[in-house]
Amino acid sequence: MYWNNRYENGAIWGTEKCPSAVLAQDCFREHSARNILVPGCGYGRNSLYLVQKGFNVTAFDISNIAIEYAREQSNKLSLNNLMYVVDSLFEPNLLKEKQFDGIYLSNIIHLFLEEQREQLLDIMTSLLKPNGILAFSVVSIYDKGNYGHGEEVEPNTFMKHKDKLLHCYDEQELHTILEPNYQIIEKRLHTQVELDPSGETEELNLWFVAARKK
Repeated sequence: MYWNNRYENGAIWGTEKCPSAVLAQDCFREHSARNILVPGCGYGRNSLYLVQKGFNVTAFDISNIAIEYAREQSNKLSLNNLMYVVDSLFEPNLLKEKQFDGIYLSNIIHLFLEEQREQLLDIMTSLLKPNGILAFSVVSIYDKGNYGHGEEVEPNTFMKHKDKLLHCYDEQELHTILEPNYQIIEKRLHTQVELDPSGETEELNLWFVAARKK
């Protein structure tokens, strides 16, 4: 599995929270969202941050290696308001009967083709309570290090690294995918420094979006 292979190297992006996690927790707090779902949580750096800010967090990832690491870190801190689960983004069987006040996806949605992105958004919508907050970050078309690099397999979707797609969003597309079911309450560009799959440092140009479910 691609992600198990990546996470065998441990905390590949370090332990510091993502900038979008800070923005998300501000939105969750402002809109009284207490119970938060973090799909595609990886090894838990953002989940830990949200828990330490006082939220109740359920987090899952398809990589059992990442979840094992995340559980080890949370056990060291004796946290009782954080639950980690090994589960799939597209068939979250362990979670399908639950709904949450808020959902936070850090750099997840842009990893798929259009049909899968639509499916993922539908699943997230089903897991969110009415008036719940969906907060996420995605790569923008202004990201010079990723936009236009590699084979363009769909409009604005590129295969820069082997086995890893990146879809780059413009502002209009964000409105198009959200406005049938959501009211956008915050939308801004920001940067995030990470290691890419080749181990090189890159500065990502990302959208942060928060939207309220109608």
